[in-house]
Amino acid sequence: MKYELYADVWFLTNFTMDSTALWIAGKFMKQQIRAGRLLLGSFAGTAVSMLLFFVWDDYTWYQICVHFLVNPGMVFLCYRSREKKEFLGQCAVTYLAFLLLGGILEWSMQNAAGGIDFVWYFSGAALFLAAAKKMLGHLKREKETVYDLLLITGEGNISVKGFYDTGNLLIDPLVGRPVHIIKKEILKEQIQQGKLPVRLIPYHSLGQESGLLEAVTLEGMYIMRENHPVYLKKPVFGMAEEKLFQNDKCEVILNGKSMEN
Repeated sequence: MKYELYADVWFLTNFTMDSTALWIAGKFMKQQIRAGRLLLGSFAGTAVSMLLFFVWDDYTWYQICVHFLVNPGMVFLCYRSREKKEFLGQCAVTYLAFLLLGGILEWSMQNAAGGIDFVWYFSGAALFLAAAKKMLGHLKREKETVYDLLLITGEGNISVKGFYDTGNLLIDPLVGRPVHIIKKEILKEQIQQGKLPVRLIPYHSLGQESGLLEAVTLEGMYIMRENHPVYLKKPVFGMAEEKLFQNDKCEVILNGKSMEN
């Protein structure tokens, strides 16, 4: 059996599908998409897919290349995400959008409308899409609570990651400033060289009923927020051992009152 292929119709159809899928995915994930990036990603993805179809005789390798190289590249051109987890989430939601726009719609048109199989198929896809949205929401909240920090010391600047913890409300009674918690290893060298004077402050929030915490005061700290950086003058840091930090995502636990300054 032979089929006639109209390249212009194919290109326009796929370009429209790609653009619509990327737009739906962006709305679903509540991400702003520039029209130029969306059109660029859709055009590039459709053009490369079409080119590979005509020059590649092996349809299996063509499918592999499109699904694992071309489509992810199209998503990257549209969203420009540089974080692995976020990028993978964008790819997953975009593919689900392709599924809902293309696969489900085409399948339903070729089969009996309202069939029970279609209902189950659609319901499963909708549930999976809802789960993906919940996962992306969790990743976004996690991303929003971790900030790039720039610590200003007399010996130079130190770049670290900081987790914004609303439960950390420790205050230095001597100067009345919020106390942030930092891995002791970060400032160990400067402390040993006598560059940072250490003092003790009382605490009640590090797994003990009461105790004394070694603390130092730095020259300043920048919290790199997306809208604008927050600068804290003379921030106080309590030093804690590695076991307090459950993973390597951050070296500092920011005080819950950090953003009030």
